[in-house]
Amino acid sequence: MSLKKFHLFFVLFSLSGLLFIYLYIAHLLENNIDSQVKNNIHSTSIELRQQLRNDFSILQQRFFNYETMSLDKLEEVIEYLDTTTDKVDLLAISDVINKNVFDGHYEVYIINDDKVIEKSTSLVDIGLDYNDYPYFSKELDQLKSGGIEYKITAPMFDENALDMSQYYVVRAAGEQWVMIGFVLPFDEYVNHDVEKLQAVFPSLQSLDLFMLTYDSVQHINTVKKQKNIDDLFKKNSQYTNMIIDDLKLVTTEEVSAVEAIAESFSQRNIVSLTDESSDQTVVYALTTSSSENVSDDFMLITKMSFDQNYYLTDYLELKNLMYLFITLVFIFMVAGFLLIHKAIIQRVSAIVDQMHRDDPIKLEGFLFSELSFFVERYNNFLLNWKGQVRALNDITMQDELTKCANRRYFNQKMKAQIDLYERYGQEFSMIMFDIDDFKAVNDIYGHSIGDHVLSKMAHDVREQLRVSDVLCRIGGEEFAIILPETNLESALFVAEKIRKRIENQVYIENKKVTISLGAESYKSEFDFNSFYTTVDAFLYKSKSSGKNCVHSSIPISS
Repeated sequence: MSLKKFHLFFVLFSLSGLLFIYLYIAHLLENNIDSQVKNNIHSTSIELRQQLRNDFSILQQRFFNYETMSLDKLEEVIEYLDTTTDKVDLLAISDVINKNVFDGHYEVYIINDDKVIEKSTSLVDIGLDYNDYPYFSKELDQLKSGGIEYKITAPMFDENALDMSQYYVVRAAGEQWVMIGFVLPFDEYVNHDVEKLQAVFPSLQSLDLFMLTYDSVQHINTVKKQKNIDDLFKKNSQYTNMIIDDLKLVTTEEVSAVEAIAESFSQRNIVSLTDESSDQTVVYALTTSSSENVSDDFMLITKMSFDQNYYLTDYLELKNLMYLFITLVFIFMVAGFLLIHKAIIQRVSAIVDQMHRDDPIKLEGFLFSELSFFVERYNNFLLNWKGQVRALNDITMQDELTKCANRRYFNQKMKAQIDLYERYGQEFSMIMFDIDDFKAVNDIYGHSIGDHVLSKMAHDVREQLRVSDVLCRIGGEEFAIILPETNLESALFVAEKIRKRIENQVYIENKKVTISLGAESYKSEFDFNSFYTTVDAFLYKSKSSGKNCVHSSIPISS
């Protein structure tokens, strides 16, 4: 196959790039649709928030309308308590103050000097100790000292009764406080029924209302009444954690969860969270708040969940066509990539891998004619180069006379063995020997006989060694043997075996030739020079001890 044909593949690749541009345009279209959907959801959330704000404003207005009336009722209760000497009948008081009240009712509590509710028309809060609530306890102390005339609390939601209440507290005669609360049914004023709201806002999937006061977050559109107060607190704590997690807020020892939520909504009124996996958008919105008194602040927060697909009705056909187009383009690109990968990339990669191994290139199947020519020329060059490198290695790393490794190779091998020892603790040993009275052999028989002795002796020594052992000629008649993975006892055994072999060989007629040897195993305190010097010293110890023997740091066994 020629490069002209390969150019066809390049054209196809260019076409895939053109298709990628179309894909990018489709991506812009998708972003535009997403932007329109988000704008629609934002507008809907603003409208729904305004409706809830209007509903809650009506509820607040009812509380404001009853404020003066509530204070008058307080005066009636206090006057009754001041004048009566009989046992206080709160139920009778409740019947009196609830006359002509049609859209809610009043509740009355009497708090003793220990700040504990001792009488209540609702009966459920008897025994409630306000000492456990520092905020309320402080306000009672101010009432007692005359610092304030009366106390109005923030609106509170009762999950058990599903109603909204606001309380007024005054100091009564004697050691008592009177607390009167006006209670309005929440459902009658604030429409939080999702099914009813969907008639106006069809994209709405769920809605939750939360009341933030100074120390708690209350879920105020509870469908099912709570039977256990602990379950109620646990549920509200779960909702608090949910808001913290959804908005990714950070709490510290100095900043509580409620404070973090309040601070977040004081900076931004609406937060949109898109869940791509479920095609939903969750919107948190600050519906209304009060900041007349810091201690009585409250925030009404709405969590709305909208179905994104509702707003895609006009775009579904276009969106499906776009996805079909993207799918076809993707399939085309994948098929083109596989074709190019198999025809070019895979084969070129195989060539490069084989070049890294310095082996002749072997490929099966077709190749471009130009690439085949390149591979053939490369293989010829590689074979020629390897032959020359091999010959050069023989010259630079091998002793020409004995065919043993030379001093250069000895140095390299020793450093490699020392590195293995230091890295992995791989043990090795070395034997050094030279021929006894070799100078006399040269002087008496001539250098040609001396060369014969060196060559023949090197051959005999190699026969006693393993394939992994390395015999090196490091001087005129001096040799060294590197023994990988060999301890000193084994090295001494090899040394003695070599000594006996040489002793029993006949290299010169009527002349006995022997060798002296030194051996040692490498230890951590050695380095290259100290190890070499140590083994060489054992060699000369053998020389000075009568020759034809082996010396080491341990005596050789018989």
